[in-house]
Amino acid sequence: MITVKFYGYSDVEEYIENTKVDVVDSFQMYYPDSECETKIIKEEEQFEFVFSGEWSSPEDIDEDVVKEICNSHELYCSIHQDNKSNKSYYYDEDDVFVYD
Repeated sequence: MITVKFYGYSDVEEYIENTKVDVVDSFQMYYPDSECETKIIKEEEQFEFVFSGEWSSPEDIDEDVVKEICNSHELYCSIHQDNKSNKSYYYDEDDVFVYD
């Protein structure tokens, strides 16, 4: 089973909810059949948006889509295969993206 987990750090419920709406909209634009589960780990001030879908391998996930979501929302991402991390991505504060 392949899952895609976006995660970040905050304990502000409004921020988490607004980020979730944006991330789900962005990810499901490319993977409309995916489902999202939200996990909040209060003691670590961490939140996770875990997507599951019908992917056969981690390579089925478009790297550019994941990187754009990470950079747009200052999130981290890991793609898991059978509950083991296969690929990881993170935003880089020093990267500057210019979109026309």
